[in-house]
Amino acid sequence: MFATSGPCYANSKHNFYVLTLSILSYSKWENVNTPTLCVIDNPSITSTFQSYIQQMSYNYRVQTVNAKDFARSHCQAVYFSTTSPQQQQSLIQNYPYRSLLSLSINNSDCEIGSIFCLYNQNNYTTFKVNLDALSHSKVHIDPRVLLLAKNAE
Repeated sequence: MFATSGPCYANSKHNFYVLTLSILSYSKWENVNTPTLCVIDNPSITSTFQSYIQQMSYNYRVQTVNAKDFARSHCQAVYFSTTSPQQQQSLIQNYPYRSLLSLSINNSDCEIGSIFCLYNQNNYTTFKVNLDALSHSKVHIDPRVLLLAKNAE
């Protein structure tokens, strides 16, 4: 168990796509060989993820899902790019499966909503970890990812 409360931080020179795929590579789901990453309401980001997945030889599926259809989807991870933190929180809470890893590029405070909140700062792609959201998910995140998290300020 981690004694830290609030968000943790980490830095990387990589972009949002590479960082997201790297985080996914350190995540484990029960009985899932090929995780599905669902991108909410953004087909262009889905297309870019597909290119990176192919280039980097990752074993992931990626698909665009409309927010209104999310509760009926079968995703192991969800990527938010245009939804507010409040919308993210609502979608995550109403998702019928608890084994969901959530990532966002539109949630810099990372107090509610997604587990991993990605943003750019000083030419770095930076992420915060919402430990409260992580504790409610049944996804196993390798502790090495969490050890990378540090205060970037």
